[in-house]
Amino acid sequence: MNVAMNVTLSQLRAFERIVRLGSFHAAARDLHLSQPSVSQRIRELEGVLQTPLFVRRGPRVSLTAEGHALVEYADRVLGAAGEMVERFRTRDPLKGMLRLGINESFALVCLPELLRRLEQRYPAIRTSVSVGDTGVVSRMLDAQELDIAVVSEPSVAEHVRQEPLGKNEFGWFTSTTFELPRRVLSPSDLRQYHLIVPPPPARLHATVAQWFADAGARPARVSTCNSISATMLTVLHGTAMGIVPVRVMQAELAKRSVKLVRVLPKVPAHRVSICYQISEFGPGLKVLVDLTRELVAHYKLFV
Repeated sequence: MNVAMNVTLSQLRAFERIVRLGSFHAAARDLHLSQPSVSQRIRELEGVLQTPLFVRRGPRVSLTAEGHALVEYADRVLGAAGEMVERFRTRDPLKGMLRLGINESFALVCLPELLRRLEQRYPAIRTSVSVGDTGVVSRMLDAQELDIAVVSEPSVAEHVRQEPLGKNEFGWFTSTTFELPRRVLSPSDLRQYHLIVPPPPARLHATVAQWFADAGARPARVSTCNSISATMLTVLHGTAMGIVPVRVMQAELAKRSVKLVRVLPKVPAHRVSICYQISEFGPGLKVLVDLTRELVAHYKLFV
């Protein structure tokens, strides 16, 4: 038998009220129940847990050792139940578990500050963050597995609203030791180098493939990596020439540890949107949308 399924919230609430108020009588008055009803709930709870929870001395009661152990569990369960009710009554994901999807550019530049500011406003907030490419995040939004997301080139269903944030610019980067034949290179020039790009089905993989195809060029040696951070390290070590969001490489450019390869035509930028479930939009999500816009502007993440 699954014992946990036999413990009810009404039993735990009666237990918690007795602990806080000091007597069955006070708990019954607070819960608007008769004292025999409260006593029955405690008997049922003790029966399910197969242990006494209170030592009764007249009108006053004290906890047994197992009763003391139950207090923390009861507080957690009742707290979670309260959060659940608040979350769904208000339809505000910031009142419980916020399910946030983001692209890696936003994760590397803005995420720590976003989480810090959210915690300041909502001290009890918990966040589940999913970092992924367009396809992954779009599918999660469509399946309503995310409340809100920052996603490049989104392809989402009608129940998800899109609001533009700007464009993510990309560049080819090399280590400073990398020798280039000219100041400005074409796709045909780049085809001879060892290149590192995101793997399919990443949107940037398709963008790069089309960029070469439009120039009638086919790269001779292409490696793939699904992490911007790992691609940056590969570039820094001089292993390959990598395609990376320009803003993410800004600090390394300032330190002169990498150089941006000037190319014509430029690699097309990706439009970035903030997307959220229309059914959940309210004051809470509006705070998050406004905060996201503020951080994107502050860090000049997208153009």
